[in-house]
Parts: sequence; structure tokens; C-alpha cells
Amino acid sequence: MRSIYYALALGWAVVILVLTLLPAQALPPDPHWDIISVDSLVHAILFGVQLLLLLYGFLRDPAVLLSRRLVTIAFFSVVFFGIFVEVLQGSMGLGRQADPFDALCNTIGCFFGLGIWALVPRRL
Repeated sequence: MRSIYYALALGWAVVILVLTLLPAQALPPDPHWDIISVDSLVHAILFGVQLLLLLYGFLRDPAVLLSRRLVTIAFFSVVFFGIFVEVLQGSMGLGRQADPFDALCNTIGCFFGLGIWALVPRRL
């Protein structure tokens, strides 16, 4: 049963979908920060963690050889997942709208996740 290695990544993807596709009125008000918005920070964290969990699943799966190519594929998969979420937000009609800046923050989060991945030892 190989799916056990990816349970955290799949569960986190569900969390992302639920949080990002909630109707606008169900969300708490966004506090105002001068440097970066909380919404942007949350997007970056959500997708950075998504990439880390996916890579961790690959690392733990004995049937997978974790290579640079696979890390690159995982990175772009999570980036496209972030873009897909934004498209869903714009098409669902729940008071949410697709925001290219949110997609950019998702991608920035993936870059941060990739950077963390590069710094953490693989003996987990």
C-alpha cells in the first residue's frame, strides 16, 4: 500500500482546497500589515508545506528514487495545483475570485519549500 507515504500530502491538499474554496463570507477579516498581507503569507505557507510533504512522501516511498527530475516535477505539480485552485476560486461563484497575485504567492511558497528542502538533511 504505497499511498500511505503520500497521506500527509494528500490530506494537506484537501486542507488547501477547503480553506481556499470557502465562501468569502465564511472567512475571517484579513488584518492589515504594512509589509505583506496575511492572505499572501498564508498562501505561501500552504503551498510551501504542500511541496515539502509531497517530497517527504517521495523520500519515504521505497519504490521511488528521489532525483532532481522528480523534485522538479513535484515543484511544478504543486505550482500548477496552486494555479488550479485560483481558477476554481474564480469559477465557483461563492464570492471568491481568481487572483493572479495569490497564484504568485503560491509559487513563491513553493520556492521557499524547495529552499527548505535543500537545507534539511534527508535522514528523517
